[in-house]
Amino acid sequence: MIARSHVDLHNIRLAVERIRNLSDRLIGLGPFGVGLDGVLSFVPLPGVGVAYSGLAALALLVQAVRAKASAGTLVQMSIILAIDTLLDVPASADMLPIIPFSGMADTLFTGHKWAANMLLRHMDHTLYIEGDAREARGRPEHAELMSRIRSRKEKRRVVYLG
Repeated sequence: MIARSHVDLHNIRLAVERIRNLSDRLIGLGPFGVGLDGVLSFVPLPGVGVAYSGLAALALLVQAVRAKASAGTLVQMSIILAIDTLLDVPASADMLPIIPFSGMADTLFTGHKWAANMLLRHMDHTLYIEGDAREARGRPEHAELMSRIRSRKEKRRVVYLG
């Protein structure tokens, strides 16, 4: 489940990109795009949009845990994804919408894309080292890397995959 190699991290990145594109960029026109999340908010079947949005949000959070994302990133992603999912609730409920034009609001608020990009940036700024910390500390290149990070020449978060 948790990433143990760079191959796992590559597969996590691919999964996050697929979810992002399917949810908020299935059809793109310049800087704007529409995905399943926006389209399903207009489907007259109650709960379809909420179900998709919630499952896509859960899938993104699972990938974040697999990539050993920091707690701060997980919290920020959770807030964005909760808002995105809750925007679907009034559109699918048989009641007076709490948020006027919530289907349009969900189409315009690309929360899955936002959270996915946040995770991908976080992964880009993380240095993943295969093996455990004890193995890595025995290597000379590890000492050099850690000195660059401590001297603030390099801003990176270090995660051991072992």
